[in-house]
Amino acid sequence: MRTLERELRELNPSVKLLAVLAGVLHAALLSSAAVLLAHLLVAAALVALGRVRVRRVFALGALATLAGYTWVNFVLFVANLGLAPGEALARVLLLDARIAAIILYSAFFAGTTDPAALASSLSLQLKVPYVYAFMSFVTLRSAPIVLGDLENMVAFRRVKGYTSWKHPHRYLLSLSMPLLYLSVRRATLLAIAMESRGFGKLPHRTYVRPTKVHKRDWVFAGLYGAAIALATAVSLFQ
Repeated sequence: MRTLERELRELNPSVKLLAVLAGVLHAALLSSAAVLLAHLLVAAALVALGRVRVRRVFALGALATLAGYTWVNFVLFVANLGLAPGEALARVLLLDARIAAIILYSAFFAGTTDPAALASSLSLQLKVPYVYAFMSFVTLRSAPIVLGDLENMVAFRRVKGYTSWKHPHRYLLSLSMPLLYLSVRRATLLAIAMESRGFGKLPHRTYVRPTKVHKRDWVFAGLYGAAIALATAVSLFQ
């Protein structure tokens, strides 16, 4: 298990990105139960083998999204389209499977990818200009920082006894405004630091740890492609 976890985390980020995008596109275009079930199993296996740590707030958010999505679509199918409850539920479950697969694929990619390696890989393997590739690094690196700021604010308010949901809009606004200020301030300091170092001045740059496509990347791509092809074949011959 540890070896598989290490291998998944050391995969070339561009290979993982292309595989995840291909899987999401495949799940979006084909609505067969066999295809969606295959994507759910593959995505869940990747998350489990990669030992992706999912925060409780993210897990609760994903479950709340699926629950709300299920209820709203079920009501729309029954009330607007006039479908029978059984048929409406079957269609909603297919939609839920697609959303769950996308969430699991996203968790796998974000939880097993080093932001610095992703930026290097986008430039070296996919030939993306490094100025734009660096945006991916900033995005993945900033997300946990913003989440940490939010957790610190909530913990501080609990200690002081300021937590109250009597006026939800006021409470959420009191959290969002400081987060917005901290994010803008951090982005301004980053922009000043990048400009002072001449970032983007030269057409090319060097890399401390350049990424390459190794044998394990081809093995991963082959196994993943075979699984998706098998699911597609099963759905076509049903």
